Amino acid sequence: MLNSLYRLVGCLLICFLMGLPAYSESLPQVESVHGIAMHGDLKYPADFTHFDYTNPNAPKGGRVVQSSMGSFDSFNPFIVKGTPADGIGLIYDGLTTKAQDEPFSEYGLLAKHIRLPEDRRWIEFDIREEAQFSDGVPVTAEDVVYTFKLLREQGSPFFRAYYADITNIIALDKRSVRFEFADTQNRELPLIVGEVPILPKHYWENRDFTEPSLDIPIGSGPYLIHSYDPGRSITYRRNPDYWGVNLPVNKGRNNFDLWSFEYYRDATIALEAFRAGRYDFRQEHAAKNWATGYTGAAFDQGRIIREEIKHENPTGMQASL
Repeated sequence: MLNSLYRLVGCLLICFLMGLPAYSESLPQVESVHGIAMHGDLKYPADFTHFDYTNPNAPKGGRVVQSSMGSFDSFNPFIVKGTPADGIGLIYDGLTTKAQDEPFSEYGLLAKHIRLPEDRRWIEFDIREEAQFSDGVPVTAEDVVYTFKLLREQGSPFFRAYYADITNIIALDKRSVRFEFADTQNRELPLIVGEVPILPKHYWENRDFTEPSLDIPIGSGPYLIHSYDPGRSITYRRNPDYWGVNLPVNKGRNNFDLWSFEYYRDATIALEAFRAGRYDFRQEHAAKNWATGYTGAAFDQGRIIREEIKHENPTGMQASL
């Protein structure tokens, strides 16, 4: 009798399974693309060679110096404690990067392919085989999963709120990762996910992520920390072995061999330092300084160039008594 029962159950199970389509056939087929837009189409096609605003043949070399205000005591910009050094983002890459001449669009950086369905319920990234951290260790899907877990659990509370609509992060294989979202109303979330700097699991898993530190971290970006004087200056060096130097999104960019940030505690002193040629570029936001502060021999002789760059962004009024 048991044999007859087993045969009956087996027949019913076979009939049930035959009535179901294969799982792979039931999933929507989503095209792999080189970039994603929040609305509409992308400006740059899959075979683009460089962004329009870059010079792919730009010379490499030299040093640029910028000013920073205040001080720094940490190379970890992802936590509440400490004051991170300016420019620290230069050592990191995200899955995607933005084009500066196109709003709300992202193109693959660490990611070679991106899949995003029409309902934007999830997004998948395929990491480039050549992508690696500065110590030569390959970037994997496990690093991506680890990064978001670390930021949401031990990073600034901002990250927990900002990524609250990510319900699941799955490493599909060694180089593919999938993010699943709670709803489809936040059209910007897939872009936000792509921009997050990816951290190396092998570096951070045995360190205290919650404490500020001046230990030099590992990243996958175009620059390395070259030297620093805590609270006073930091210099980044262009990584000669940067894995992504020939990508279309990087052509004509990251041209300086050295990129330095000099710190000042007072805005007036910082302006005087610029007038004396201590750093190379300054963006002025105070109308009074613009009207009265940029005069003298260095300007008359053309050693410092004052240029007004027009834009169409709304700007508040400034005045003084």
